[in-house]
Amino acid sequence: MRSFLFLLLLFLSGCATHPGKVDQVRFARDAEAVMATTEAGTVRGVEGAGTQAFLGVPFAAPPVGDLRWRAPQPVQAWQGVRDATRIGSDCTQALGRRSILGGGGGIVVGSEDCLYLNIYAPGGDAAEARPVMIYIPGGAFTVGAGANYDPSKLAREQGRVVVTMNYRLGALGWLAHPGFQATGEGFGGNFGLMDQQAALKWVRRNIAAFGGDPGDVTLFAESAGAWTACYLMASPQSEGLYQRVIMQSGGCLEPSSLVRAQDAAQSGPMFAERLGCTGEDQVACLKALPAWRLSRAASLRAGINGPGSWGPVHTDATVPENPAVAIREGRFTRVPVLVGTNLDEGRLFANEVQDMDRYQKETIWMYGDQGERVLARYPAGEDGPAYAIAANFTDQRFACPSQALRRLLAQHVPVWGYEFADREAPFVLPDWIVGLDLGAYHASELAYVFGTRWVFADPKRFTPEQKALSERMQRLWATFGRSAFAAEWPRVEGAGPARVFKPEGDVMDNGFFERHHCDFWDGTPFGAVH
Repeated sequence: MRSFLFLLLLFLSGCATHPGKVDQVRFARDAEAVMATTEAGTVRGVEGAGTQAFLGVPFAAPPVGDLRWRAPQPVQAWQGVRDATRIGSDCTQALGRRSILGGGGGIVVGSEDCLYLNIYAPGGDAAEARPVMIYIPGGAFTVGAGANYDPSKLAREQGRVVVTMNYRLGALGWLAHPGFQATGEGFGGNFGLMDQQAALKWVRRNIAAFGGDPGDVTLFAESAGAWTACYLMASPQSEGLYQRVIMQSGGCLEPSSLVRAQDAAQSGPMFAERLGCTGEDQVACLKALPAWRLSRAASLRAGINGPGSWGPVHTDATVPENPAVAIREGRFTRVPVLVGTNLDEGRLFANEVQDMDRYQKETIWMYGDQGERVLARYPAGEDGPAYAIAANFTDQRFACPSQALRRLLAQHVPVWGYEFADREAPFVLPDWIVGLDLGAYHASELAYVFGTRWVFADPKRFTPEQKALSERMQRLWATFGRSAFAAEWPRVEGAGPARVFKPEGDVMDNGFFERHHCDFWDGTPFGAVH
């Protein structure tokens, strides 16, 4: 959709600052310094209120200068003790309504020196190594940071070591260009994905120093993060980096987001020309440009939102084939997988569709010659056209690709499915300002999974039933793939079941495919790749 919720800027502005993320630990009455020794040197974190936190820990060298658009390089060792009580810089990103889609412009924040992760663990010494959870944040591959999320409660109450990470964004993370081949690393287009893999490898080598078990890792990710989790699974270099995967609202089988590296690189020269790089060595010219100019530049390649957006690519050294093909044929890291979506994903993006004329034009723009069929299948009801376009966007972009992904994965590995369906999920602003009832909107489950405040929602507004749901989801995420988990949640067999999360009590549902019109979408060019 071209029109994003105006108030999404509130979310974007939260990417630049992280008030209070560690204050409850750092300023706790019992706060004290704690040390850990990594392969590059010793870091000093803080322990307080039952939680340890090590923040802004580098997992790769700053990708600046000659290292811009190169694979992440090892961290340079340091002498003495490095402070790890403050959040590291977010990766360079442009904040704005168009920029999140890849359309350029916006206000630039962050830094190229951004390859940091944050580690949270329960306080005290553990009798044995603790399981590890690694979170990949979303943000349409243009915005976001690991520091936007506070996993302290998840770590403390579930007895886990929880890691959040940054990765390169926008053109700095996902640009492809034929000139990049000179470095021997291919066409590019996957630098952000390489960062994620480098973070996972760093965790495997170093997490024992923080009380974690490198052989017991759950990778969990949301939205764009979940898209990349799918690509990571299709990468042979990911073998052994995690033992289970949770994908939240990231249907990587959506066809317009599946792009070959060579195809993405075709637009690289024009991208450079629009920034004034018209000489023989465009790559050298691009590397000399300030990061803010690159961050504000519009994408000319296809990505997560189709043409004119950013995202990972395939058929390169990192992801050697289309993830849809790799998953269908079983050529991926074979671990248990949980795949889920939210009931009303599309409502967060639909508030500007206030009349039938706009609904019809937006639908034709999105679906071309299939638009009339979509309009017939999703007629505007009494609620109005915003809810109708939100429903078709939810089904085509999120629900049905995730359902197809479950079915393909289940042919090879244990798979579980869910749908988050709390239509009273809290949002930072009231409905009368937003313009419609957001319901179980895109990213609404995150406040429940982490149990802590973030830009969209504050768990202090939970009802007792919602608080119980949050605690239930935290426990299930922390125990995913273990015997206790499997005993209470049946695996996917064929089209179902999916566990539907509701405050009043969860239910197992075999009708997900029908409810989301997946039969219809499978019969269009916009249906999930099987």
